[in-house]
Amino acid sequence: MFPYAPWLCWIIPIIGAVVTPFIGAVRRRFGSYLAVLTIGLSAFFSFSMIPDILAGQVVPLAIPWHYPELGVLIDPLSVLMASVISCIGFLVTVFSVAYMREEPSLARFWFLIQLFIGGYLVIVLADNLLFMFIGWETVGICCTGLAAFWHKDPKRAHMGLKTFMVLRIADILLLASILLIYTYSDPQTLNITELAENNNLMGELAKSGMLFITAFMFFGGAIGKAAQFPLQEWLPDALAASPSCFNALTECLAGPFIMARVLPILHKAIGYSELVNFFLVMALAGALTAVISALIAIAQDNIFKVLSYGISSVIGYMIAAFGLAGLMTDTKAFARGYLAGTFLLTVDAFVSALLFLSAAYIFYAVGSDKLHHMGWVKSKIAHRSMEVGALALAGIPPLSGFWCTNWIQTVAWDFAAEAGNFTHTMLGYLIFALLIIGAGITAFYGLRMMGLIFREESYKSDEKVVKKPPSLMRISLAAFLVITAFIDFLALLLIWPFSKFLLPMPVLEQLAFNNIVEVFVYIIPSISTVLTCMAVAFGGYLAYKIYITRKADAEGLMKKYRFLRISHKFLRNRFYIDAFYYKVASSTWFFSQKIHKYVETEGITKPQIMGFRKFLDTAYSGMALLSQWAYPRLELGGLEALNRVLAKTVTSLSGKFRKTQSGVLSYNILAVSIGIVLLVILLLLFGGGFQGLLQ
Repeated sequence: MFPYAPWLCWIIPIIGAVVTPFIGAVRRRFGSYLAVLTIGLSAFFSFSMIPDILAGQVVPLAIPWHYPELGVLIDPLSVLMASVISCIGFLVTVFSVAYMREEPSLARFWFLIQLFIGGYLVIVLADNLLFMFIGWETVGICCTGLAAFWHKDPKRAHMGLKTFMVLRIADILLLASILLIYTYSDPQTLNITELAENNNLMGELAKSGMLFITAFMFFGGAIGKAAQFPLQEWLPDALAASPSCFNALTECLAGPFIMARVLPILHKAIGYSELVNFFLVMALAGALTAVISALIAIAQDNIFKVLSYGISSVIGYMIAAFGLAGLMTDTKAFARGYLAGTFLLTVDAFVSALLFLSAAYIFYAVGSDKLHHMGWVKSKIAHRSMEVGALALAGIPPLSGFWCTNWIQTVAWDFAAEAGNFTHTMLGYLIFALLIIGAGITAFYGLRMMGLIFREESYKSDEKVVKKPPSLMRISLAAFLVITAFIDFLALLLIWPFSKFLLPMPVLEQLAFNNIVEVFVYIIPSISTVLTCMAVAFGGYLAYKIYITRKADAEGLMKKYRFLRISHKFLRNRFYIDAFYYKVASSTWFFSQKIHKYVETEGITKPQIMGFRKFLDTAYSGMALLSQWAYPRLELGGLEALNRVLAKTVTSLSGKFRKTQSGVLSYNILAVSIGIVLLVILLLLFGGGFQGLLQ
């Protein structure tokens, strides 16, 4: 490990983000070169930590000055995810240099990308839940900024606002959970290692009756970022509105990561019934999301929305795996479930990134994100990249998607068979069935997407010229294809080395698999293998007949069968979940206006005194006289007058300050960046209060 590598890998991109607006003002291209340099250095320092992990070291490193409570945790999970994020980030950055070269707001784009990478690395490397939350919020703000990147378009600006609002709901839940963890930990701490070792946190939470609530709120924060049911509707709109190349760096994987980080801590208290219920909810939520998101993806026409729902569905498998692992009382069974979710998290990061970069490549060439407008694309590199990613997503054997989903389904079957409780057994079989159904649906929409993009006949509604993407885009996409194909085709053989790589973590007491033969015996000859093959074959065959060979006409079938038309409309409208949220938002606004009107008019102009007149006439008369005296003197002459003075003062000051607001988002982001730097400097100089808070 290079000196200070755990710090430099995330500090360098953040410094690059702060410097980018000034460099870009000198010359536009310099901002692109700086982004490639900073994120490349981040990848270099991240990979430099791998030898220490292979040597079996787990190193917590606190900040050596002023804030010993905040630091980084160098363990297999953090180094693995840091390497994955920085590697994907570097390749996407190289791709984006060519993809975004004509963009007028290029400096703002590179600012957000570098800050996003830096914040993401803070999430995976933080040794403290509060430090992790700082990175979590940084990533969320960057995602909002990128969703509203083309803010002059009202629809895209609205998508940025929608993303911000949904993520804030989840973030409030996560922050509340973190505060409860700090309050009930004994001794009080937010350090992940200390919470995992000798802390009486779970016992204190259980005694107070807050164990399930705390765990559920933490999970609520995770499902917001992970786009899980019922908070998944922000993701398709955000990724469809943002610069397409950025989509490969989706923040969704931060959700399952933080669950992987705290899962061993929670599992140590599996004896409490509240946690058993929590893990059941977690597994069911993941399984339901896997099916619901896959179903919605079937009827979408926008390629980025199809892939967004695909990511949401795959993450559902990860969440289900972690929930099932938490339910396992045997340490080896827990390790297998935990490893299944973590392995899928790692592999899917590359598969999803490859799919989004392929889609961005095609979008650049065609100028449309509609699946039905992409039939004329004949690029070999785009075809091969989409093929590898889509077939892995569809779970076609022997690619990674088949082995990963099959593995998680086997974990679900094991839980159902060994639950020892009728309710838990039935829920285990339900989760298993949902995961099998999800595999079949995923195969259908994966092959449908391929069939629509690369069909033989071309879309001829208008004559558009296919642009030739720059060579830099082809080179970066080819590099991504090689890396992903290597992981994809050798996934089954990589499971055992992956298990050994994660073993140094103190929370894992033994290997999930002792050798490669044990991997084969556990995954291949299982009932889930047979049922998964049947589900994938059924879903894939339908898509092959309808969208590839065209021997069945989808529109004709819908005209013939009414239930297909109704189902398609239901899925096209995304289960009406999004419409329901808008309805709730509009109703809330309506009622708030009514309540506001009542409070301001009815409550003052028509005061009424109600009570038992027979017994309380005297008391009420006195109170009425007092209120009649106090209302004009204290209320109107005192508090109301003060409010008017304050309102007038604030209005005057804001009117003067408003002249400094140009409305240009890049200037606003620069001002926020300067404010953050000043805040950090003040904390470093006068941080005694903050340090005392953590003690």
